[in-house]
Amino acid sequence: MAGNINDCLADTNCIGMVENVDTRKVVVGVENEGVLNTLKINDIVVLGGSNSDEKLIGILTKVTKKKVEFDETEQTEDLSYSNNCCVINLVGSFYNKYGAGSENKFKRAINTYPEINSKVYQANEAAMQMIMNAVSGKAAESKSLEIGHFASNKDVPAILDGNRFFQRHACIVGSTGSGKSYTVASVLEKANQLPYANMVVFDLHGEYNELSYADQIKICDEPGGLHIPLWFFNYEEIHSLFVESSEGTSTNQRAAVINYILQKKKEYIKNNMSAVSEEIVTADTPVPFSAKELIEYLENQNILEVDTGEVYKSGDSKGQAKTKKGQYYDKLTNLITRLRTKMDDKKYGFVFNEEDTTQADYLNQFAARIMGNDKYRIKVIDLSEVPSDMLAIIIGIVTRIIYDIQFWMTPAKDEVRHPLVLVCDEAHIYMSNDMSKMKAVEKKSLEIFEKIAKEGRKYGIGLLIVSQRPAELNTTIMSQCNNIVSLKVTNDRDKSAVAAMLTDSLVGIVEMLPNLDVGECVVVGDAIMLPSKIILDKPKEKPKSATIDFWDRWYDGKQTVFDIDAATLNLIKQSRG
Repeated sequence: MAGNINDCLADTNCIGMVENVDTRKVVVGVENEGVLNTLKINDIVVLGGSNSDEKLIGILTKVTKKKVEFDETEQTEDLSYSNNCCVINLVGSFYNKYGAGSENKFKRAINTYPEINSKVYQANEAAMQMIMNAVSGKAAESKSLEIGHFASNKDVPAILDGNRFFQRHACIVGSTGSGKSYTVASVLEKANQLPYANMVVFDLHGEYNELSYADQIKICDEPGGLHIPLWFFNYEEIHSLFVESSEGTSTNQRAAVINYILQKKKEYIKNNMSAVSEEIVTADTPVPFSAKELIEYLENQNILEVDTGEVYKSGDSKGQAKTKKGQYYDKLTNLITRLRTKMDDKKYGFVFNEEDTTQADYLNQFAARIMGNDKYRIKVIDLSEVPSDMLAIIIGIVTRIIYDIQFWMTPAKDEVRHPLVLVCDEAHIYMSNDMSKMKAVEKKSLEIFEKIAKEGRKYGIGLLIVSQRPAELNTTIMSQCNNIVSLKVTNDRDKSAVAAMLTDSLVGIVEMLPNLDVGECVVVGDAIMLPSKIILDKPKEKPKSATIDFWDRWYDGKQTVFDIDAATLNLIKQSRG
């Protein structure tokens, strides 16, 4: 039989009586000065509902002691010197259930409001346990993601619904040094305990490249590095890489490139993939062509002269065929120079080194490495050596391939696609809300994330967005994130951005964000029923994101490195190896 929360609410837990009620908050009068002193912001409280089996659950957001003016000449024994009160935000309803096999229920909906002069109780440990059991239910443990403990009662674990947290997208925000990377690492560790978990982390700074349980995938032209050949790029991405739109000859450059790509892709289909019709091939079809052969083609076209069908009748050239300048004659020079420059630059070797990427099955190998979970459940894609001008493009390409493969999966009846979550670290860099300075290809990369945010859960793709600047994040994507893990946020613009993601009844929670300590957070959303301050669990394996103590290291010089010779050599090699 399910426990009854009424049994946990003794008069010793009563903090006062309801004095004022509106749709967002409840004001409670607190007569006992001693009780007032024990109240803490974020405490969980229980209020009466419409019947004995229903209780309202709220969070204490304000405690006030008000002085009351009085006339000293009045002779009364019941003179009151203060009017103490507290303010409570209602967050949900608790329902007692009776009978074998029945369970207590907790819902975020507020169907009724407390009556004036009804009692309000501070939730003790027994009540908290009962509420949390109702929140998490008695479902399989796989549905529970324990991230820490409630600050108001450290004996009660803070549990998220793992299904809702990932399928409805989530974001982790917080100022520099607030503990975002630790939070991400903690979530990764807990997900890794599930035998079929599947998560891909975009790691821009190499923070997670020492996690022992993750497959460390580095995009670079080094032994063991992952290549992203030019034929993975769609035409917009190729165009942005070395075709300049502003040039007068850009039309000819685009035409020459697309003619070559279409020709070579159709040839590959005809010669290697008999089950596919070459008629359906477009410039975006992911089948191989050679970048090296592309530049040879462009160089030939740039000097090509075509036969007119006539011959010279006199002079030194008598009898020789007359020629005229070809369509692209001397119009591709700048394009060739830019392409050659990128091909010769070691930074771009992961694109132009085609030693192992000339066959179509490389796409299968690539997808299996990124998306497969046979050996590793967590995959960390290290993007620290990807040039900044290509960062958004590369992330967009990887994301597009993942989305396209998930989209084109064909589950049989009663089957679903195996779900996968993208962890987008430093998301404000490639999910910016300011599109005025974006290149066309960066906007295209953004579109794939917008598509996943809107439609991803239908195809088994979730987003976990991580950023220190929520104010700069794309609002379309953020509006689809139904779960927020907010660590310390001090900037007013960022606080406003977080507030915009909350329901009206929870906006007051934003005021506590600047006062959070490192490793403390507020979780709000579909995945958690009680939006309150939480002390996060620390991961067993910490990411490489510890803030450097400038003053202390200047004082003792311990465990620091300052090797200019090695750094300049790495600069020349474009590698830290």
